[in-house]
Amino acid sequence: MRPVTAVVVLALAGFTARADEKDAAKKLEGTYEAVEVLLGGNADEKKGEVKSFEIKDGEIIIKLENRDETAKFALDPSKKPAHIDLTSKNDMKIEGLYEAKETDKGLELTIAFTRGGKGERPKDFKGQGENDMVIKLLRKK
Repeated sequence: MRPVTAVVVLALAGFTARADEKDAAKKLEGTYEAVEVLLGGNADEKKGEVKSFEIKDGEIIIKLENRDETAKFALDPSKKPAHIDLTSKNDMKIEGLYEAKETDKGLELTIAFTRGGKGERPKDFKGQGENDMVIKLLRKK
């Protein structure tokens, strides 16, 4: 392959990846309720404090009883399982996984990550590590 052709191919591949990311993010937009929250493989007692999650314009807004938390996110749907990177207001980066699937109730979104960004990206959605957190969300039809 000639150098100019290689540059064009690589540029188009990057464009396609960004387009796939934007399409994936657009499909996730909406308001979700927390169905299940696991911390270290166990049900998190603080699940009741979470009122809703809203995803829009590249941000996740977590509405809690007495405050809102906002984080920007980036997706890589080409990875298996798909990757999500969250960046908080104070620039803390949290690497995670996500899975979205349509059900008869609506879109079920599962996100796995290490709480506080402590540790590596999870390998699965079991959430059994000490700081592993798994959140199952539902965007009703």
